Amino acid sequence: MVNPERPEPVVDAAMRSEHTLCLAYFDALERVVPQLLADADQPDLTAVLAVVGQTARASLASLYLNPQGEQDHARLVAVWRDPGCRIAEVTPDYLRVIDYTAFAFLTDALQTGRQLDVALPELPLAEQMWLAQLGARRLLSIPLHDRGELTGFICLLDEGEDCQRSTQELRFLNMLGTHIGQALLRRKLQSGLAASESRMQALVGTTGDMVFEVRADGRIGNAWSGHPALAAATTLPGRTLADALPAGLAAQIGKALPVARVMQRVQSFNWSLRHGGALVWFRVRVQPIAGSEGGSVVQVHDMTAHMADSQRRQNLLDTLNLLEEAILDLTPTHELTECSPAWAALRGIEPREAQRDVGKRLFTWIFPDDAPQVTQALAQLPACHGNVAPVRFRLMQHSGEFLWVEARLLPRFDEDSQLAGVRVVLRDVTVAHVSEQHITQLALYDGLTKLPNRLMLDDQLASAIERARRNNTKVALGFLDLDQFKQINDAFGHRTGDQLLVGLAQQLKSVLGEQDILARWGGDEFVVLMPDVTDTNALKERAERLRSITRQGLALDGLDARPTVSAGFAVFPDNASCGEDLLSAADHTMHHAKHVGRNTVCFYGDLLHMKSLGREHVAIQARLADAIRQNRLQVFYQPIVRSRDGEVFAVEALARWQDEKNGWISPELFIPMAEKVGLIQELSDVVAAQAFSRLREWRDAGLTQRLMLNISRSQLFAPEFVSGMLDMLLQYRLRPQDVILEITESVALTDYSRQLKHLRQLAAAGFQLAIDDFGTGYSSLSQLHEMPAALIKVDVSFAQRLNTEEGRRVMQAIIQLAQGLQLQTIVEGVESVETARFLQGMGVDYLQGFHFSEPVPSGVAELWMRLGLANKA
Repeated sequence: MVNPERPEPVVDAAMRSEHTLCLAYFDALERVVPQLLADADQPDLTAVLAVVGQTARASLASLYLNPQGEQDHARLVAVWRDPGCRIAEVTPDYLRVIDYTAFAFLTDALQTGRQLDVALPELPLAEQMWLAQLGARRLLSIPLHDRGELTGFICLLDEGEDCQRSTQELRFLNMLGTHIGQALLRRKLQSGLAASESRMQALVGTTGDMVFEVRADGRIGNAWSGHPALAAATTLPGRTLADALPAGLAAQIGKALPVARVMQRVQSFNWSLRHGGALVWFRVRVQPIAGSEGGSVVQVHDMTAHMADSQRRQNLLDTLNLLEEAILDLTPTHELTECSPAWAALRGIEPREAQRDVGKRLFTWIFPDDAPQVTQALAQLPACHGNVAPVRFRLMQHSGEFLWVEARLLPRFDEDSQLAGVRVVLRDVTVAHVSEQHITQLALYDGLTKLPNRLMLDDQLASAIERARRNNTKVALGFLDLDQFKQINDAFGHRTGDQLLVGLAQQLKSVLGEQDILARWGGDEFVVLMPDVTDTNALKERAERLRSITRQGLALDGLDARPTVSAGFAVFPDNASCGEDLLSAADHTMHHAKHVGRNTVCFYGDLLHMKSLGREHVAIQARLADAIRQNRLQVFYQPIVRSRDGEVFAVEALARWQDEKNGWISPELFIPMAEKVGLIQELSDVVAAQAFSRLREWRDAGLTQRLMLNISRSQLFAPEFVSGMLDMLLQYRLRPQDVILEITESVALTDYSRQLKHLRQLAAAGFQLAIDDFGTGYSSLSQLHEMPAALIKVDVSFAQRLNTEEGRRVMQAIIQLAQGLQLQTIVEGVESVETARFLQGMGVDYLQGFHFSEPVPSGVAELWMRLGLANKA
């Protein structure tokens, strides 16, 4: 126990000095090591940790030790906690056993013998969760090693992050940990030695060997056991060798005794006698006893069964030599030591030349491409104790040709269970291998393109999904369909069609990664499997390469063919929970790609294709209706800035929907869905009500920016739309001048004469109108002139083409047209400072896009309205 009369070290700022630290830690060392080495059955480890924790000023100290013979985890054996700290008093069950694989950052430091002294924010998530659950903010781990192997560690936890220790103090802690580890190891070794001595006493009495001691005077001393063919052990003590043993055995032992004593080395010999009508073989070992003044121990071991086994093995080897199998004996480093006559036949050499191969490594004759799998099989032998499946490889012959051989690997172990050698049994399987390859080619590969077929794809897909579940990765799968393939077949014949499929397969494979698999699904359909995906952002680029490569063209019987493909991709587990569902999702997506115009790539995750997916589409419609009627839609706002100074001119109200099942749903899906099922009017009313309420709050807070609101086609056709809009503004104490109504160019021109009447009513009421998506409709100059609009919003597609000379000329023409018609311009899709500066120089009035801000919640939008975005203009 720790001496209660000795004053505990009081640790304060003054103890930071090196001298004081040295005294404190050497005092701790003097207190804990004697206690660990005391004769008590179990040392008080909690008291030991108390000394360590108090000296280090830690809030909590704990000791983890690896169980005997195990290196993958450590068990908590003792804990000390400062009574005044707020760290949890009881260690949770899941922290009583530390799985090293779950804490990679900690384990790496422990395995390399480094202390880990870090605050909670600096740790990876696993270690952060450990500390956070206990209420700690800093971790210090001290590894315990034995001959380079990790045996456990001491863990110190602190309540605060600022409890940093100097480099000198960390050295003292490391010294203290080293001595504690050595003391624990010494105690463990002493305990193991006592147990071993006890076991030896029990084992010597149960062995079948005769074991006895021969004193310096030549008489037998202690005798532990006997043998049925020799004298009983109880009759041996005090007798001479000649009196107690058969004459031949006594004479041989008498010769070996002086040699063993002089050379201080074990002397061994074989000896036999007839007993009960049978020959009994013995292996006799004479071993000198160090420090015994001439004493020795004699072990007489019955090896009759071993000799019989050796004879049987020799007979078996003689039999095998008559067969075609070759038997090789290898050293642990795979050098050939012996070979049977069949080895020469496999190598294609004369039998007398086989001895020239002795001493060379087996890999001398293994085809280089097959060497890795043979290396792996040999490496598994010690751990698997020989239960390794046969390995097949190509064996190089003397002529330079090769044979396919199958090798069975049989390890041999020495008395210390170390690998002493390997026996290899080889047989020629060339004919069987070629036949199997041909059958496999027919069963698993497409006969035309030589690509994997459906059967092989199913197997590879199942393996990829299982690996993704295990490694927390993803699997991408794409269906590719050749556009207009039937017309090619009809026009040029099936032979040309087959050539096209073969050439297309080669093109597609040329842009795939090493792990990717291209399979032929049937007809003109291919499937691409991309396993072990970690970055889904790169999938679109990889898919686009597949589409683009086919446009390079193929030469078919003098014809220059430029086929196109429609592709649909889906991702596990994002879009499907199993292989069958993943195939179905990708197939549906590919058909959607063909439906929207061919020669395109679509992704299931983009959600646009869900319009054609039946039950899921209906389910989303039902949840959308509930979200609208229960007012669960949200309104985000995207700022529109003045190009000359970066001030926010207006904010555009945009509907957003977070579905309880599928998360955030793209507005490109749910807004057309609402129009299709007749919910757009209700959706628009919800958005308008939320936006007007927020605008009222902004007006009360002194903000003057205007609100831009999108108007749907059905709203514009509604007879009471104008009056309803005015009533809603009145409800929120707003004016029409506070709102800019956005109407798409195509909607404004539907039933132009009727819509013009509605537009003029809105303008007369005081609303300012903006033509949205300008450039995508078919308006004429006369119609633009007649429309009572004040602004045009240039469609995002024009901003995306500003990197080309043609795109810049088109944008300049649109801006000059707007200026000629006295319309202000807003350009959407501004995503870089270069685009913003270019449009400023062209005289654009307002800019909108992700360069300034994506659609954001109202609080962020208010911040932009107050601060402006001049730093991005």
